[in-house]
Amino acid sequence: MELSYNKITIFLILLVLLLVLAFSFQGIRGVWDPDEGYYIGTAISMEAQKNYLVPILGEEEIFLDKPPVLYWGILGGFKLFGHSESAARFFTGLCFGLTAMVVLALEFSMSGRLDKAFWAAVMYATMIIPFIAADFVTPDTPLTLFTTLSMLCFWQSIRPNGTKTGLWIVLLAIAVGLGFLTKGPAALIPCGAMFVYLLIQKQMKRFFLNPWIVAAAMMFAAVGLSWYIYISWKLPDAGAYFFDNMIWGRLVSGKYQRNPGAVGALIYLPVILLGTMPWSVLWYGNNRGLRAFLHGRTWKEVFANPSKTLLACWILIPLIVLCAASSKLGFYALPIFPALALATVRLFSCPENRESTIATLQPPKSPFVLTWVVALLLARLILGAIPSSHDCRTLWHELKPYLPDGQYEIVTVDERASGLWFYGAREVENITRRPTPYPTFIPTENLENEIGDMAQDDYPHLFLIQGKKHLPSIKNVLSETGWDIKEISLKYNRWLLICEPQ
Repeated sequence: MELSYNKITIFLILLVLLLVLAFSFQGIRGVWDPDEGYYIGTAISMEAQKNYLVPILGEEEIFLDKPPVLYWGILGGFKLFGHSESAARFFTGLCFGLTAMVVLALEFSMSGRLDKAFWAAVMYATMIIPFIAADFVTPDTPLTLFTTLSMLCFWQSIRPNGTKTGLWIVLLAIAVGLGFLTKGPAALIPCGAMFVYLLIQKQMKRFFLNPWIVAAAMMFAAVGLSWYIYISWKLPDAGAYFFDNMIWGRLVSGKYQRNPGAVGALIYLPVILLGTMPWSVLWYGNNRGLRAFLHGRTWKEVFANPSKTLLACWILIPLIVLCAASSKLGFYALPIFPALALATVRLFSCPENRESTIATLQPPKSPFVLTWVVALLLARLILGAIPSSHDCRTLWHELKPYLPDGQYEIVTVDERASGLWFYGAREVENITRRPTPYPTFIPTENLENEIGDMAQDDYPHLFLIQGKKHLPSIKNVLSETGWDIKEISLKYNRWLLICEPQ
């Protein structure tokens, strides 16, 4: 038995599914540090100072780790839905849903079949890693939207019997520019896959000798580079920091200490094999699955088919770059997941010779998808209900009874709590005791620098310390200020030192 639906019904089914997956229980969990804390905290600081071009965390810390698209998206959520955790995560949820729709459009353009396009979008939306990433405020989900959109534009510009190729090349440049404005040069990694595709398919001249390529280059510069040029002009050291933070430090140097070396590349093995569940089970025990890629004839078929060639390049080239880079995190692989969904749907059992206006939803698959969706939502709900040391909402409720009515400053030692800005903290600053602190544009101050600043202040400073290792030495140094010091034990092995001037 098969259930057939027209295009509008299929679109509505997918839309409802994506809305549920993207936005359900987004506010159940507090803002988590460190990542969500400093992204959301930076957006709040930009709004407070009415400066929407220079990312700044708090009153003085210029935060150039990421370009401004994510901060603009966070502020857009606040404007639409008010000040809440779900509003802060609205933009990443929206990007997640839009990425699935782009996957739908790309598969339909490649195969001409709406049933496969529908299932490709469902596969992406119900894979574990994309679903998890959609609930965290990081630039990875917005970046994945723009890289997937750039792949759609690229395919439309080079696909057999394609039309308006020049316009698609310009749109490709805009999409890459938006990705560059989201996470810098990381947006260019899929472009390497496009370049390899052009070499294999011998379409270099056709693509780059197109008269629209000049307009495309200008659009990329206007969209993707203008902010960097402005910031580098406004802040003289910013250009060097961009190069170190986004290129040299991530690809070559191990200064960011994020799984460097060949062993660190193993992080992507479980990310891809488990993060694509439940659909990666189709890769095993299938004559067209992983075992098929050990045969030379499979690669001949791949290179003979333009869409398969593009998918192979889209998966392999970025993966090689990610494994070779010195900085490695699981979410860095997220832009590959749309390609994995598109490749996996080719192993899916879809009846042949279906008209492109009809999508076939087979009952054995539909209940399984619904069950899996419920499981994903329950996992999100349970995760939000489980107490966590990363949850700044819990930390804020702990700190509130000790906060004075007037001016004060919360000082975190090595472990950031930037999410406190979201909950109403008046001032939060991070200092370090580490000999090699995390490299930021404004170097992190040490305890001695902070004590020097305290000498000029006449209001309480609350030092938030993780663990007891450095607690005695910090207390000894603070005691030299002559201020009254009160020690309080908090949850999750945290300690609060309330320092008040005499």
